[in-house]
Amino acid sequence: MGAQMAWFGLMYGFSRGQMQLYQGLLVPLFQITPARPLAFLLGRVIEAVPTRAWTTLLWAWAYSAMVPGPGRWPAMALLWTAGLATGMLAHLAGLLLLTFWSRYHPRSMRHGNTAFGVLTIAMMTAAVVYLMEGGTATELALALRAARRSVLTVLTAAAGLPGLMLALALLIRPQWVESHYREGLYRVLELGEQDTVRSGRSWWLPLRGDGVLRAVLSREWLQWVRYRMARTQLLIFAAGVVCVWFAGRSAAGRAMPLAGLVGSVGGLSLLAWYNAFGHWVAKVFQQERITIALYRLAAVPTVRLVIAKLVSVLVPSVLLVAVAAAVGSAAARLPLSTAGSLLLWTELGLVFGVLGGFGAAAATANQEPEEPEAPGAPRMEQGGSAMVQSSAWSSLARTFGLTVSTALPLWAAAGRPWLDLPPASAWTIALGVPLALFLGGVGWMLRTWRL
Repeated sequence: MGAQMAWFGLMYGFSRGQMQLYQGLLVPLFQITPARPLAFLLGRVIEAVPTRAWTTLLWAWAYSAMVPGPGRWPAMALLWTAGLATGMLAHLAGLLLLTFWSRYHPRSMRHGNTAFGVLTIAMMTAAVVYLMEGGTATELALALRAARRSVLTVLTAAAGLPGLMLALALLIRPQWVESHYREGLYRVLELGEQDTVRSGRSWWLPLRGDGVLRAVLSREWLQWVRYRMARTQLLIFAAGVVCVWFAGRSAAGRAMPLAGLVGSVGGLSLLAWYNAFGHWVAKVFQQERITIALYRLAAVPTVRLVIAKLVSVLVPSVLLVAVAAAVGSAAARLPLSTAGSLLLWTELGLVFGVLGGFGAAAATANQEPEEPEAPGAPRMEQGGSAMVQSSAWSSLARTFGLTVSTALPLWAAAGRPWLDLPPASAWTIALGVPLALFLGGVGWMLRTWRL
């Protein structure tokens, strides 16, 4: 529990801290106030207390299930207290490590995000593969407990010890830490002004007849290629495909019905896409008011722009899910007819999931005001300060709409597990809810979005 909370605290402090300490309008405004930079650093730690307390409580509840009898609840309280203290200390260590890193080598800060992401994905994939190979959750917990000393040693040597040394320096010489943060901030802002060259060559799609579709697809896909977290997202998707492979291998040689294959291989294929690229749908309309206004000035109907945005999300999603489903089918050694049926049912869940999530994103698009970035602040496409400061309720609604719309068709195609409704009623619900979200959300946006 302590090692896990320490890892999450370090990762959260380092990755989220890059947006909290170096992006948004609050950063330059705070620099001109009489408050000390130390207050800004500690304020970011205090800001994370509610989220850290809630997630630690969930993990403490899960781990305490291994304690039999009435002793579970005192164990849960002890785990929660120790995990919260460890996580908050690690969060502070991650922020301090980030200030030190930005001072001496700001160009490589994004590589730290990739390192944290790769290690986390590798551990999660190993755990899922262990469970798919027949291991139980209790055996997995015991294996993690046996490896706790090695994990703590590596974690402390890699990041915890430097972070704790900086925390000690914060107590002894706070001015030294403040000067590092101030100088690092200036270097990051200067680097953001100079960082104009991005990976990914501009390419105008060879489409004829519809200039709007051509322009939107070219712009959207170029932004995704240039997105700084694109490599990490591909690693997340690759880890999900590995899980799909093991799910297919476990089904090889067994007479599993198509409904079971849809629930296992198809469900994991959609989960791999959802974890890595589901945010494409959730943030499809983020900061698009100006774009729609420009299209209206060019006498282009808003409906055509909305259709182009939907196509820009749907086409790469269909291809990615097809790759994952094909890997699972190959591992299960399915005949072409069964593999084709599995692919069609999986893509059906994806299409209706995208439609429902698209409608939820359209319905809540008006809840997020446009927020300009500070001059020179490092930009993060489709993930900047507007995302961090957006309404929590609208974000929850988008996530819920995407999740439910994807799960319902998959549930109906997998034989309606957990809730055995008549097929006609099940399919009416599974297809009707995503369509209602899509039509209602897009219609609401077209009627109420003020430009």
